[in-house]
Amino acid sequence: MNHQMTIGEFIRLCIKNKHWFVISVTACIMLAVAYLVITPPKYTRQAQILVRDEGSMGGLMGQLGGLAELGGIIGFGSSNVYNELYALQSPWLLLNVVNQMHLDMNYTIKGIRNKDLYGEQLPITVTFKQITEEDDVRMKLDLNKNGDFKIYKLKKNDDKYKDELTGHVNSTVKSSIGDIEVKATPYLSKMKDDEVTITITRTEPMAVVDRLKKRTLTMAVGSRDASIIDIKCKDVSKQRATDIINAIITEYRKETNDDKDAQTAVSERYVLERLASLETELKTLDGRVADYKSKTLMPDLEVMAKVYAESAKDISTAHMELSNQLYVVQAIRDYLRDESKKDELLPALLITEKSGLQEEVARYNELLLQRNRLIASSSKESPLVKEFDNQLSAMHDAVLASANNAIKQIQMQLKSVLAKENEGKQLIASAPKKAIGGLTDERDWKVLNEVYVFLLQKREEAQMAKAMKTDVRMITPPLGVKKQTSPVKSTVLLGAFLLGLFIPACTIFARERNKR
Repeated sequence: MNHQMTIGEFIRLCIKNKHWFVISVTACIMLAVAYLVITPPKYTRQAQILVRDEGSMGGLMGQLGGLAELGGIIGFGSSNVYNELYALQSPWLLLNVVNQMHLDMNYTIKGIRNKDLYGEQLPITVTFKQITEEDDVRMKLDLNKNGDFKIYKLKKNDDKYKDELTGHVNSTVKSSIGDIEVKATPYLSKMKDDEVTITITRTEPMAVVDRLKKRTLTMAVGSRDASIIDIKCKDVSKQRATDIINAIITEYRKETNDDKDAQTAVSERYVLERLASLETELKTLDGRVADYKSKTLMPDLEVMAKVYAESAKDISTAHMELSNQLYVVQAIRDYLRDESKKDELLPALLITEKSGLQEEVARYNELLLQRNRLIASSSKESPLVKEFDNQLSAMHDAVLASANNAIKQIQMQLKSVLAKENEGKQLIASAPKKAIGGLTDERDWKVLNEVYVFLLQKREEAQMAKAMKTDVRMITPPLGVKKQTSPVKSTVLLGAFLLGLFIPACTIFARERNKR
């Protein structure tokens, strides 16, 4: 009759077969020690940055007397720390960091524990002249302390080559995959060994970006109550981990300020062009108004103008506001129709009213900036760039349609305002026709003058935006303890010890259960 094995029986069986546990624990610990010996240690560096947002500019905006509220200053929108977190992790930003630091190139000395060469440990740098962005290359290089080298075991993607090339540093050798340039670094003369064998690997940059995001970098918002982002980098090289964090922050600053400079520049250029045109129109109207006043009775004209202005104050205000809006939207439409400016940013500065058109223009500019940055990192023939071009074309048509619709709506509103204005004119129909004629020129002059003042404000705001750049403040530079953070020796050894106990215990339990 079968009966269940008690805990006491199980313990006695384990004691009886204690030599199994000794052998198992010894074997597991030996394997753990071997793992710790052959696995390169990794070190963690951590930095903290404070994203400057609209709160940090509040005091300055107050000193400016509320100028930021007159249509909105470029670059002073609400800054969401989570948006900046995504920007720091964006593939194109990390791709620029990879290209700047040449992280696609890896230099390793094989041994019981592989050693990555970086910084002061790297005696040479290698450049493959004829490879593409998607190519993976691998080769071995024997390097003598005197600068002589030998290249062999060359592999490109899945193709292997039997080349055996020799040369001296600071020269270029020809191979089956194209020219290979080998340059010496200042640390070549400091090599401890007379000869070393270096395994050189070149990886597709986007694959390196993917590895950075998944294995190397960790970014997170430190607190919901503060605009602080924690950046951690884990690497076998302490110096490389530090350099990667610093490069990411530098590139973020550069891209953020470049974006704002680009949008500010296109708006400022357009404002200056329109100011020059308006100055000419105002001079013409100034002469006409002056000539008219000299031919009419000033007291009568002024009295009638005052009566008209008091009876139609709201109408005049509405007329000027609608005229400003119409002027801005027509300018955007004309800008969109101009084929020579197809690849340029739209002058978003001019749009001051919160509307769907403003949001569409902002999205269009943002997508165009992303496309231009991608072209700088690759080429116009890249599939990703073509996808951006298709999106931009569709958005261009959508923005143009929105602008046309907005123009129609504003024109209808202007028509209604003008109808009410004509009703007001009938109230003073008894005034001399010459007074009414003079008011037409004065009204046109006032409208143009308002537009002129509006553009002057925009010009000053653009100048302020140049000086006040969005930035991040590094609260804590990349720091870390000198001890390795992985693998954790105590954790690995403890796990091996427990596994060594678990294996024979399970074996004994399974064997005895099958017997019963």
